[in-house]
Amino acid sequence: MPVKQIGDISITTIIESDGPTFEPATLLPDWSPEVLEPHGDWLVPRHYDPGTGLLVATIQSFLIRTPHHIILVDGCFGNGKERLNPKFSHLQTPWLDRLAAAGVSPEDINFVMCSHLHPDHVGWNTRLDNGRWVPTFPNARYLFAETEWNHLQKESAAAEQPLAHLVDSVLPIIEAGLSQLVGMDHAIEDGIRFTPLPGHTPGHVGLHIENNSAEAILTGDMMHHPLQLTYPDWCSGFCKDPDFARATRRDFLGRYAETDVIIGPAHFPAPTFGFIESAGDTFRFRFDGE
Repeated sequence: MPVKQIGDISITTIIESDGPTFEPATLLPDWSPEVLEPHGDWLVPRHYDPGTGLLVATIQSFLIRTPHHIILVDGCFGNGKERLNPKFSHLQTPWLDRLAAAGVSPEDINFVMCSHLHPDHVGWNTRLDNGRWVPTFPNARYLFAETEWNHLQKESAAAEQPLAHLVDSVLPIIEAGLSQLVGMDHAIEDGIRFTPLPGHTPGHVGLHIENNSAEAILTGDMMHHPLQLTYPDWCSGFCKDPDFARATRRDFLGRYAETDVIIGPAHFPAPTFGFIESAGDTFRFRFDGE
C-alpha cells in the first residue's frame, strides 16, 4: 500500500476497491470518446479501460500518523450497506484487514475526518453489530464540517425518504456522541488543518498538511479524474454546484501548479500522490515517481 512521508508525518492509502468503475458519462458528463485520440497514450489503460469502456477510479481512505495522533480521512463505502447503485451495495471487502496490515486497529484512531458526506466517504464510519450500526472507531472524534452537515440534513429532508447513508453512517456517530461539528478551516493539530474546497458539495474540504518544510494537500473530490486537469471546467456528475466547483478547481490548480506541494486526490489510482504541472493554458498531473 502506498505510503507518503511528509516530514515526520506519514500518509498511507487504505484501498477499498480500484479498477474500471464508472461510466464516463456518469462521472464526467462532458466526456466524449474523441478525447481518446489526443490523450489515449496516457489514459489507456491506467485511467480508462477500453475493454469495459469504464473510467478507472480508486475508492480509498488515507491513514495519517503524526507524532501525536492517528487520523483517518474518508471512510469509503463500508461493508453490508444498502445503496442505490448495486455496484456499491452490500459490499464485503477486506478494508479492515488492510487497515490492520498498516499496523492500526479501529481503537487506535484518534480522529476521523470526512472531506464531505457522500456515501463513498462515510461508509466505514460505522459497522454492523447485532443488527445495529455502531461506530467503527469507538475512541475517535469524528469531524464533520458544520456547513456540510447542514447541507446533508436539508438534502435528506427534501428527499422522499431519509438518505440511507445519513441513517447508517452519520446519525449513529452523532447519537453516540462522537461527532464534532467544525468550521471549514478547522485545525486538528499544528500543521494539519481543513482547507475549504467547496462546489462538489457546499461544505467540501481538503486537508492541508505541513511538516518540516514539506507540504501536502488531500483534495477529496475537488477532482475525480486526471482529465479534470486537462479540462478544468469538466465537473463530475455528482457536483452540487458545478459553477462553484469549476471556480474552486481552477483557483486551486493555478495556485499549486509548478510547486513542490504534494497532491493526494481521493480517487486517483496508485500511487495516488503527485504534483500539478502547467501544460500550456491547462494542467497535467505528474504522479509521484514519474
